[in-house]
Amino acid sequence: MLAKTLERVGDRWSLLVARDLMYGPKRFTDLMDRMAGITPKSLTRRLRDLEADGLVAVDREVGRREVWYRLTPAGEDLQSALDELLLWGLRNVAERPRPDEPVHPEHVLHALQVQLQREGVNAGTVRWAVHVPGTGNYLLIGDGPRWVLQSDDGGDTTADVTITATRSALARFLTTPPVRDQHSEGLEITGKASAIRALFKAIEVFPPSPPSPLPPSPAPRGRVVPDKRESK
Repeated sequence: MLAKTLERVGDRWSLLVARDLMYGPKRFTDLMDRMAGITPKSLTRRLRDLEADGLVAVDREVGRREVWYRLTPAGEDLQSALDELLLWGLRNVAERPRPDEPVHPEHVLHALQVQLQREGVNAGTVRWAVHVPGTGNYLLIGDGPRWVLQSDDGGDTTADVTITATRSALARFLTTPPVRDQHSEGLEITGKASAIRALFKAIEVFPPSPPSPLPPSPAPRGRVVPDKRESK
């Protein structure tokens, strides 16, 4: 069954389409914006394949030019598998984004949410609003050890902490521990001092430290006695 599953969703772009549709329906242009490196032709082919396999549904309305893509229940069922792959990558192959790498806020915030959830970080009941002008608004909600990330189209006014940043500044702030500067260029963090301290304390787990390499095997001790049979 693993082989049959990989025949359908083992392709990199197919999994990334599923990732980007997890937070709700999106247009073709929305997906292109999030999936840096894919060509329109490749994205069209992946969407058709995923639709044929019953993982993506297409919403078309007469008279409306925009076409929206959404996950079917089978597509949504990939959430836990994608999160586990993300966590594995954070532990084993993570590296800081290059200065010219177009990191989408939704991706780095989702990675933060998954890591906070996996580590069981308990910051109490908190609401962190993240505003990225020209891209979108997000709300990361902590309720004990449970963390939820959601879009914030209306603009939350009850947040404990509000982060306003450019794409690159947000990625740099979240992925560059342990020195995080809340006054760096392109970044503004507002809220009570205690709430900001709680934010900094909670995100210490992100990104996780890579595992320590295994120590080399110890050299054998004592005299090695040759097998007499081998000399015959």
